[in-house]
Amino acid sequence: MEAPRRPGRIRISERAVNRIVAAATASVPGVVGMSRGSSRIAGRSYPRCDVQIDEDGRTASIEAFIAVSWPAPVTDVAVAVRTAVIDWVGAMTGITALRVNVVVGPVVPSDTRVTRALIDARPRLPRLRRLTVIEAGPSIPVDTAPSRDLTPIVVHPHPVRSITAPPPPRLRPIVTVPGRVV
Repeated sequence: MEAPRRPGRIRISERAVNRIVAAATASVPGVVGMSRGSSRIAGRSYPRCDVQIDEDGRTASIEAFIAVSWPAPVTDVAVAVRTAVIDWVGAMTGITALRVNVVVGPVVPSDTRVTRALIDARPRLPRLRRLTVIEAGPSIPVDTAPSRDLTPIVVHPHPVRSITAPPPPRLRPIVTVPGRVV
């Protein structure tokens, strides 16, 4: 069933797409999170991404920076990240990822071996669930106590003093001579 068309526009922010890209990247086995003290301050934590959405909000250009665990097939991890980013952004926002670059940064030793089979077995899309909107009642509690007479407010006017504005300054005309810089 298609939703009725109403006037207006839906705009998905780059920050929202950035979070989807981060979740898609983290869903791939072999991608590890990494942030060291000074690296985090300099914006060098992993994974991180840069998202640019066109003016129409229909296409995006994405660059994902990842750290990969070792031993793992690094190229397969990077390809899986690229595929996950394209699929997740498209499924969750309807935005087409025209360009997705995956940059592998550090390769970090790990006790767990990541195989191509493990990468291929991951879910392709996130589990999305339908949202149900329930009409809420009043958000402000209703006071059912009997009403009381209100106390009147008395305002004491203060006299307004007159002010005088200074006369406007005299301006001199600017004379320009053609061909001469003043």
